Amino acid sequence: MRKLVYAAILGLLFLAPVKRLDVANLQPVQTVAIYTEPGFVVLETDTHNLGRGTSVTEAVANLEENTPGVIYLDTAEYLLVSKDAEAYVDALREYLSPSVKVSLWVAGNEVDIAAKFLAEEDNLPKLKNWKKF
Repeated sequence: MRKLVYAAILGLLFLAPVKRLDVANLQPVQTVAIYTEPGFVVLETDTHNLGRGTSVTEAVANLEENTPGVIYLDTAEYLLVSKDAEAYVDALREYLSPSVKVSLWVAGNEVDIAAKFLAEEDNLPKLKNWKKF
């Protein structure tokens, strides 16, 4: 009887719907930048993907929607924050790792190029310690 139950459970596991994920479609991100445009919060990644919304949640959803493949923000190592977007950093905490290093940034500069320079900085504050002053 026990073997029959185990066999049934094992058989049902193979019938369970599973969303297949192609490794080639994964978009790990090293750097995320946040800035504002009139009426929008904008997220830009070093993989040249962009998301806009009236809130951080909408911008993240738009970023995921506009990215060909599956984007992983929790792999980010750096967060670039423009002066006008400092108020939105707290809302980003749920999408990024607390160990992300934060740096102020001038919007319009290349995100992927900035990441190369940030790798040389050892004294950047982490997101878990970041506070708006």
